[in-house]
Amino acid sequence: MTRKLDIEARLERSLVNQVKAPQLDRKFDASVWARIEAQSQAATNPVLEPPRMSRSARWLMISNAIGVAVALALIVYFGAQVLGPVEVNVPVVSAPEISATTMEQISHVALNVITGVSLIFALMFTSLGRRLRSELQQYL
Repeated sequence: MTRKLDIEARLERSLVNQVKAPQLDRKFDASVWARIEAQSQAATNPVLEPPRMSRSARWLMISNAIGVAVALALIVYFGAQVLGPVEVNVPVVSAPEISATTMEQISHVALNVITGVSLIFALMFTSLGRRLRSELQQYL
């Protein structure tokens, strides 16, 4: 039992000799107070930068602005027709004559383009699309 206590006492003395704590003098105390003062001054006098909007927030704001503009235009147009004797004269612009086959070809191409764009847009939100975007960003 005493051998165990002797070993523990030697280990304790060895640890105390190995770990040297720095002396805390007035220089250390002054540096701590200087840092505290600098942090409190920085906290009371912050440099105000305008917050940056993320891309998604910017697009959301743009789409909301477009939606509000369309809604206001519709309210003004139909409100003027319903609520008052105000006549809204919209100039009639004649459209050029397009044959039925040309219109069918244009609608077929437009539908294919819209379908392709929407499929690519949907693909961007899958794991495969994220990997493809990261690969393309390396080259751009």
